[in-house]
Amino acid sequence: MAANGLEGNAVYIAMGYLFLLNLLILLVSFRKRWVVVQYISFLLNTPLMIVLAWLSESTVASMLYAVITFAMYLGMTLWVPFRLKTKLSWLDFSLLALNTVVSCSVLYSLFGDAGLDDYKGLLALVFCLVYGGLGQWVRRYTPEEKQTKILFYATSLTFAILMIPFQFGVRWLSMGWLIEAVLLTLYGHRYRLKELERAGWGILLLCLGAFFFVDFPIYLLSGFETDYFGLKYTLITLGMLIVTVFYAIEFSRPNAFKNNRLYEMHIMQGFKYVALVNVYFYLLYEAGHWYNIVLSDEFAHYTLYKVLLYACVSLVLAYFLPKVRLLYDRVIKYYSLALYVIGYALALVVTVTIPTLHENYAQNTAADYVALVVLAAFNVLVFFSSRDFLNALMTRHYRSNELYPVIMGVYLLGIITAFLGVQFRLGDAGLVFSLVYLLLAILYIVYGFLKRVVYIRRFGLGLTLLSTGKLLLYDLHLLTTGSTIVAYFSFGVVLLAISYIYQKVSNRMGETIIKKDVEENM
Repeated sequence: MAANGLEGNAVYIAMGYLFLLNLLILLVSFRKRWVVVQYISFLLNTPLMIVLAWLSESTVASMLYAVITFAMYLGMTLWVPFRLKTKLSWLDFSLLALNTVVSCSVLYSLFGDAGLDDYKGLLALVFCLVYGGLGQWVRRYTPEEKQTKILFYATSLTFAILMIPFQFGVRWLSMGWLIEAVLLTLYGHRYRLKELERAGWGILLLCLGAFFFVDFPIYLLSGFETDYFGLKYTLITLGMLIVTVFYAIEFSRPNAFKNNRLYEMHIMQGFKYVALVNVYFYLLYEAGHWYNIVLSDEFAHYTLYKVLLYACVSLVLAYFLPKVRLLYDRVIKYYSLALYVIGYALALVVTVTIPTLHENYAQNTAADYVALVVLAAFNVLVFFSSRDFLNALMTRHYRSNELYPVIMGVYLLGIITAFLGVQFRLGDAGLVFSLVYLLLAILYIVYGFLKRVVYIRRFGLGLTLLSTGKLLLYDLHLLTTGSTIVAYFSFGVVLLAISYIYQKVSNRMGETIIKKDVEENM
């Protein structure tokens, strides 16, 4: 058209001519509802509007033309249904959506051409107010049109969210989709508008798929974070949790089975599990992200503290998850148990594989000893946490309480062995291991007598034989004469202590039995 001389004032005349022509065409459908006429007019007028806006030398005139065209199709689409008191069809909704997208895109581009990038947020604000006002108008004059009202409010909220991305770029557009999807899903279910609810689910699944099948794999495989990855992940997780909690509240109502289909409830159960698993990965991501910000790779024991942080996240989530009764069920119980196991496993892996001290103790610094203390304190915390967890598990599934102390005894033996061999670097000091094992044996035997548990006493006796055999068959060959004498003396004292404990406790148990018999005879 520019080649044929359509420029200058001719462009503005063409704008006015096309506007009047389309207005006259649309007036034909003013009294009757002819959606086809509106679609034909829109599809033919839109390309010409874009071309004329591009040819115009005045961006203000182009903006005004785009706004008038938007208002014309908006008014014609809404006026006839509301005047005739009929509901908007999906064709009406589609035309409204197309009109909004085209007009918004044209105005967005014109703002950029005019150098008004700093005011693009104002464009979103105008659309937000327009659709918010339409929602208010529908609520006041046609309150039965719940679906239309919710759609207008959702669109208004979307543009409210888009005020920021319009200022900084379209990469934030998916955030608006997410907000709209959550809103449509919740309101659609709340007001029993199935089509609106399904539309919300469709948009929500699209957002989740784009993130978890594009952004997330890139992050996992390469460690590269796409634009605003952290914010996207936060909003995705928050949106999934909002939907999960909302449906959990709805399904906990007395009439839940009457108002909802069984397969829908099963689908939401599955979505709940996916959302809670995602919460765990999100917490790990955030913990690692902020850890990397606060500490550099050169920080002493960087890996040790990071793995301990992941273990702590696992244990904290495992502890608090069963406290949320609204979401708790049998699957969540096992999920919580799995998180406990992951936390304990991470603590064990750190203890066994990452030493805190150097083999040459002269090279150790204060940071090394602090790391050792932190690791020891964390293992103490894990020990008492796992003790309560294992005790509850054994009490629930087994009537006997004999296995629980033995399992904890084996775990304590392994942890102490790891500390001696890996953390304190005492791999060649076999005598130290044997003495520690003997002291542990005394502890197990005393505990067994105090709690009247047989298996742990037997385990203590077995550990006594093991440490004694290790001393005689291996450790003594590596010791000097003086050290051998000290070893014999130490083992003799410990073995005498064990014998004394057994004799003393046996005498007390015999006296208790005789006393009970006398009381029963009286």
